[in-house]
Amino acid sequence: MAGSNRSNTGKKALDAVWIRAAGHCELCSKDLTRDRITLTPAKLGQVAHILPASPDGPRSTDGHTVDAAEALTNDPGNLMLLCASCHVDIDKTPEGYPAQDLTYQHEAFLDAVKFAANSAHSNPGTGMIVLGQHFQTKVRIDPSQLQAAMWRDCIRPVGAPLIVELPEPDQEGRDDRYYRAVRSRLDKNIRRDLSPARSVLGDEPWLGVAAIADIPSLVILGKMLGDRRRRKIYSSDRTTGLVWRDGSAVASPFTFDFNGDGDETRPIALVISISAFIPERDVHAVLPNASVARFTAAAPSYDYVQNADFIGHFRDQIQRRLSELEAYSPLPIHVLPAIPAALAIEFGAVLSTNHQHCYWIYDRDGPTDAFRRHVSLDHLSKEYAA
Repeated sequence: MAGSNRSNTGKKALDAVWIRAAGHCELCSKDLTRDRITLTPAKLGQVAHILPASPDGPRSTDGHTVDAAEALTNDPGNLMLLCASCHVDIDKTPEGYPAQDLTYQHEAFLDAVKFAANSAHSNPGTGMIVLGQHFQTKVRIDPSQLQAAMWRDCIRPVGAPLIVELPEPDQEGRDDRYYRAVRSRLDKNIRRDLSPARSVLGDEPWLGVAAIADIPSLVILGKMLGDRRRRKIYSSDRTTGLVWRDGSAVASPFTFDFNGDGDETRPIALVISISAFIPERDVHAVLPNASVARFTAAAPSYDYVQNADFIGHFRDQIQRRLSELEAYSPLPIHVLPAIPAALAIEFGAVLSTNHQHCYWIYDRDGPTDAFRRHVSLDHLSKEYAA
């Protein structure tokens, strides 16, 4: 395609093109730094000219002389990193890829790379993985998935995620001693490992959180992290990992039903049915005289949380309903939840705000799977909140 008057691009210019394009094809975004078969590092891209390296190359114009070609051959603004297929396409059919269009595509691609770099730089963060030990099988969240999830949200991880394994219940089960141990373990890690990141970086870094544990422990985690900390909570999915199932999904409104009879001496049972529906009989089995307040998703499901907006939607809706219940009665509020882990953490964070009531958190216990009162949050002091 090029004649004998072709000018060769120097190594420094070639390296600059690779660096500026972040090793990806500027037309199809293919990663050119890794062999897809051997999964080993490679340099599979080709540096292509927008205006050709010789007067008789593709997209040449009447004014594109030997001197003009030589002047542009080492100009990164005239050089694109392409995969072999895209390189063939633009040179075999140059009429479909005019120089002006390629220049626009080139500049837009570099702007996107710069934006990603600047966004990551301005949002340093650290990850935290919390794993419970009371399940029949050992649970795990891949730390690299949390790093990738934070990166997708334009948060630059400053180090490996903090991994916190909660204590394993003994033969007495999840009693007061267990939850004291949970608080102690979380407090130790939050103070020892998250606080230094704040002092080193100056401003409070973003915190990316992913967790699999029992609901009361997750609520404790949320309250200890607090509401003022900048955070991204991720939902672990057996199919998609920490990748949201549907980034464009819109959360449906929750329904809230509470018909208090005016008797403030009756306990209030707040039944939160999001991952599954909690039947009335299960509530009255543990709180037979309670006034029942129901906060229910339109279609309760274990995969309710489709994207981050669902967490924010839950937060906004539950906050208002808690205030209504607190205004109705000064008595403790008994919470019977069937909620995903991410929402349990956010619920705890909500309770770290101006909610002064005592909240009792319930959970199901074997072998009958009946609800039992597990832990009170009223004595978790504000010093735990960031």
